[in-house]
Amino acid sequence: MNSQIEKFRKLVLLGTWRLAILGTLEYIRRKIYSRLNINTYIQSKLLVGGPAGPIHAFHVLIFRYIFKQEQDGLNIMDKDWDNLIILDSYRADYFRKHSCISGKLSTFTSKGTWSLEFIVNNFQNFEFHDTVVVTSNPYYQRYSKLGEGTFHSIIYCPNTGGIKSFDKLSKKALETNEEFPNKRIIIHYMKPHTPHIGETSEKLRNKFGDAYPGMFLLYRSGVISKGTLEQSYIDTIDMIEPKVQKVLKELDGKSVVSADHGENLGEKRHGLTQVGHGNPTQECYRVPWLETEYTERRRIRTDPPVESTLIDEEIVEENLRALGYM
Repeated sequence: MNSQIEKFRKLVLLGTWRLAILGTLEYIRRKIYSRLNINTYIQSKLLVGGPAGPIHAFHVLIFRYIFKQEQDGLNIMDKDWDNLIILDSYRADYFRKHSCISGKLSTFTSKGTWSLEFIVNNFQNFEFHDTVVVTSNPYYQRYSKLGEGTFHSIIYCPNTGGIKSFDKLSKKALETNEEFPNKRIIIHYMKPHTPHIGETSEKLRNKFGDAYPGMFLLYRSGVISKGTLEQSYIDTIDMIEPKVQKVLKELDGKSVVSADHGENLGEKRHGLTQVGHGNPTQECYRVPWLETEYTERRRIRTDPPVESTLIDEEIVEENLRALGYM
């Protein structure tokens, strides 16, 4: 609580009263929901992400029922690929406009508007013993009930933040490529998901210091414009794509680049201004599907599962907090 008081004081000194109040109310709300396990219930049972509050959950469930989009989404495991690179929160229209990765591009409706929903609807209660997952997404371990028998193996890389974490996952992915030459590989990165990286977000971090509340709260409080929020998202794309291209050059077989869900960047949908993900909108449901060129295919083989690499639950909670889920 003392740290929140200090944040409030610093935000007031910076002249951002509305941000200070909204940030404090958000802090109190999260604390209450956490004590009452409201967040846990909404996320794990209803599969609603984003703000994960009762009003938001009701809104999402109503529009899910009306449109039934998640039931009609593409089952990614039925598609033809050897390596599937998932860029978390990369929406289809921004991929088409800003991506420099070459290949045959199409779009599809995802089975989720946030990570847990995507993971449960694509993987839970199925067996994919020909597939290894390399990921820094904490929801493969938290709430999703993916057992030791779901994949051949799941390899977790803790930390979800900056470009160094992105590089660590890339290194682990290439090691996995060598270690499992006869398996399909899913590489699930945590970008361009917040926290954003790049020049725009870095300037704001320097301005607010320890009181930096994240791009979405800055937008919701009116401190930054929609254009600034969009630029921060694009900066993140520009930072990660060259690194993805390097990984693609090293992988064997047919590689596909996609996303688990998209992102809302201040669009007006269903009578509300939508920010983030977990929203029943086209921006969240529509994702890219880019098939890259290849020369030879992997010879995929199914084998009994091996032990997955789990991470400590405290680290899982730190990662979820950094991503804005707790």
